[in-house]
Formats: sequence, structure tokens, C-alpha cells
Amino acid sequence: MSQPPYGPPPQGPDHHGYPQYVQPAYGAGQAPPPPPGAWSPGQPPYPPHGGVPTTRTPLYKRPWVMVLAGVVVVGAIGSALGGDDGEASTAAAATTTVTATVPAEPEPEPEPETPVAVAPAPETAAPPTETVPAAPVVDFTMPDFVGMDLQSAQNLLQTNNVWLSLSHDLLGSRNQMVDSNWLVCDQNIPAGQRVTGEVEGHIDFGVVKRGEFCP
Repeated sequence: MSQPPYGPPPQGPDHHGYPQYVQPAYGAGQAPPPPPGAWSPGQPPYPPHGGVPTTRTPLYKRPWVMVLAGVVVVGAIGSALGGDDGEASTAAAATTTVTATVPAEPEPEPEPETPVAVAPAPETAAPPTETVPAAPVVDFTMPDFVGMDLQSAQNLLQTNNVWLSLSHDLLGSRNQMVDSNWLVCDQNIPAGQRVTGEVEGHIDFGVVKRGEFCP
């Protein structure tokens, strides 16, 4: 086996299975040799000097990667379960808080009673006192009514406060429908006599029709 141009022959495989090389000394102006195990352009894809390439284990099959992946998966599951528990606890707490803080509905205030207008009792007016007119004073001297018509005789009596007088037919039982058609022949109270007191309806005249003679 010829010596490589950049150093002594390998000293044995390293922990990766690649040959080890002794670092040669190089002088000024010389390029440093490539690191052990590196390939230069144009070299075949395997270690120099007939070394056997070692197949590397894929990353996902390495034990520490699988352990790390398991830890991550377990942590994710725990976080999910913890999140659900947290949400359930939060919801329960929120429900409890709402239930505790909801105020009771205030009782409706009673509507104020509308005052009922009470009409005042009508004042009972005292019945008017009937003023009884004083009886007219009757005090006069009886005039002489003989020869006067009945209507004129009645008018003269009324001037002396006598409003009701009587008359009768001396020749029969005729009624005096028109007083002015009858003449006074006599009177029950003679002329010149004083008349006082209650005399309504007590003075009576005897009469005949005009054109007739007194009996």
C-alpha cells in the first residue's frame, strides 16, 4: 500500500469505523490537509485505503429520538387532558359564580292607590221659612150699596181689604154670571155699621137683574 500524499498510513479505525490518520507537519505555504474522514473531490464515496463504509442508522430509528418523541407525545396528551379538565373546572367555577352573583328579582312595588274623589255631601239648605203675610186689617164703616150694580159693590169692598162677598137672586135662583148685569137691592150689614175682624164671605147682597124692580 502506497503512502497517501497528505500523511502517513492510517493508524486504525475510529469510533465511527473510519480509519484514523496522523496529522502530518506541513511547512509555510502548504495548504492544510483535509480533516480525517473527509473526502476530496474525485474520491469514491467510501473511506480510502479499502475501508468499509459504515451504514448510519436513520434519525427516526435512533433510541434517543424515539424516547424524545415518546416524551413529547405523552406531554401533548397530558396537556390536552389537563386543558379539558381546566376548561371543565373554569366552566364549573363560572357557573357557580353566576349562580351566586345573580341577584334575586326585586318584588314589584305595589301600585299607589289612586285617591277616589269623594263628592262633598250637598249642603242641605234649610227650607225657606214661609212668611205668612199678616192678615189685612179690616176696619171700615159699611157703605150704602143699594142701587149700585153688583160689580161696583164688590170693587168697593176690595178697597177695604174684603176680597170675598156673596150675592143671591131676590126673584128666583138664578146665578150671577155677569156681575155688572145685576143691581143691589139690599145688604145684610146695614150702611153706617163699623166692620172689623174676619168678614171674608160674610157680607151678602140681594140682587135683581137690570130692568127688574126690587121686591
